[in-house]
Amino acid sequence: MTPIKYHEGAEAELLNEIGYLELRATGLGRRFFAEVRRAESFIVQFPESAEEIRPGIRKRLLRQFRYSLIYSIEKDGFLILAVAHHSRRPGYWVARARSDEK
Repeated sequence: MTPIKYHEGAEAELLNEIGYLELRATGLGRRFFAEVRRAESFIVQFPESAEEIRPGIRKRLLRQFRYSLIYSIEKDGFLILAVAHHSRRPGYWVARARSDEK
C-alpha cells in the first residue's frame, strides 16, 4: 500500500476535529475518522481523480462532513497538507506545501 503521511498541521487538525466531534456526540468523532480513512483509500486507489486546486495539490471532499483532505502526490506516497473545513478561510494551508518543497 502506498503510504500516506500527514503534515504536522494537518495531523493536529485531524486529531482536534475528532476530539471536538466526539465531545459533541458520542461516536461522531469515530464516524469522522472512518470517513477520513475512506477518503484516504480513495486517494490511494485514484490519486488524480480529485480536483487539482493548485499545481500538484488536490482536494478530496469528504462525503458526510463539510471537510476536505488537501494533498499532494509525492514520489514515495501522499502528503496530506490539511484537513480543511469548508467554512475555514481558503488557502490557509498553502505555506505547508511550500515548507515541504526541497
